[in-house]
Amino acid sequence: MRSLFLLDDKAGVLNLKEKILYVLVVLFFATLYMPHIVTIPNIILGLIALLSFFYNSWREKARLLRQRTEVILIILFYLVHIVSAFLSKNRTEGFTDLGMRLPLLAFPVIFGWMYIRQALKERILYAYALITVLVVLFCIIYGLIQYYNTDNAGLLYNDSLTVIIDKQSVYIAMMVNLAIFSFAYLMNIQSHLIVKRATVYVGMFILLVANFLLASRIGITILYTSVIGYAVYYMVKEKKVLLGLALVTGLLIGAFLLVKLFPKTVNRFKELTYTKFDFKNQGPESHYNMDVTADQWNGANVRLAVWTCGWDLVEQHPVFGVPLGDKMDKLLEMYADRKFGFAIERRRNLHNNYLDVLVTFGFTGLLLFLAGFIVIPFVKCARTRDFFGCIVILAFAISLVPETYMDRSIGNILLSFFIAFIISYRKPAEQHG
Repeated sequence: MRSLFLLDDKAGVLNLKEKILYVLVVLFFATLYMPHIVTIPNIILGLIALLSFFYNSWREKARLLRQRTEVILIILFYLVHIVSAFLSKNRTEGFTDLGMRLPLLAFPVIFGWMYIRQALKERILYAYALITVLVVLFCIIYGLIQYYNTDNAGLLYNDSLTVIIDKQSVYIAMMVNLAIFSFAYLMNIQSHLIVKRATVYVGMFILLVANFLLASRIGITILYTSVIGYAVYYMVKEKKVLLGLALVTGLLIGAFLLVKLFPKTVNRFKELTYTKFDFKNQGPESHYNMDVTADQWNGANVRLAVWTCGWDLVEQHPVFGVPLGDKMDKLLEMYADRKFGFAIERRRNLHNNYLDVLVTFGFTGLLLFLAGFIVIPFVKCARTRDFFGCIVILAFAISLVPETYMDRSIGNILLSFFIAFIISYRKPAEQHG
């Protein structure tokens, strides 16, 4: 824990500006988990932006931006937002969404013209993982207290587990996975910050339990697939068959025990067996704390129904999409045409970030989004053998399929911060001549 507060012997390798940036980023992480706090994170973000002006020379900033094509594409993507908001009939909605999506521009620009050295990168990831462990441990303890007082086991799962921090479980599950990836990366490179591996293993165990209790289907799928992929890599590439088999066996045993201890999570996956839908269905919405039946709306068939309506909008406006402020109004009209009362009552969004971009900005916007946030950063990570960057980008790419990250403040922050962070620590190419 000494390294978290810059009290370890290796803290001296950071210069003053790096230490200030580290402190601000750690404070930002901490406030990000706090409920009903908006002003403080925005102030911290403003201070990080201010520091970025003095972090390095303008010549270096220009050189970095020339090398980081993805940052330019992300800026263009946000400019499309601005134009779309002005073209909206419902400008109030348009500029509200524009403000909520400001992190999509802010983080890539702030980190895009800075270079984060390896020592600072490791420290930021370590601090992020530790803070996440402490937060989810607090949530689990709170959930256990609630369970003890009410005898309602449902309070240990999904959004009930994160109600104390007022965050949706699907986003906290993503943050948990990112913390696990951070710990795994630091141990793999034998970072000096990992003084006691036993402590990290305890932290990872807490994160694994939290991942299961949060009951996010996509979060669980990404984590377990990543572990299996890592094991296969070691068995094939590194020829460490026993280690790979041990990882897979440990994962299967852990999953079996978690299912036995916390069976309600399985209900979240049972929903996937009921994919048929009728737009006019007035049945209830399924819940992890109730029996799943075919007459219910659930996480699977709701998405299929919503995606059908969304694709109808894409076919009507394929090139430039529906203006940002009019997106929900047009979607509600489509729901009404289909007599999709369930979606109208709950104002369901598209539950797919790619489809959301397609509806709002057409194929033009989707190409900008994919190139800036996913494809180019991933290709560059693959070329430099940055496996941490690759797995994080893939995790986001998969998570964007069932969720519209850009419709939530926390989603915009997570996506933009981590993609920008990955861009920032890539070593700039040397100039010649």
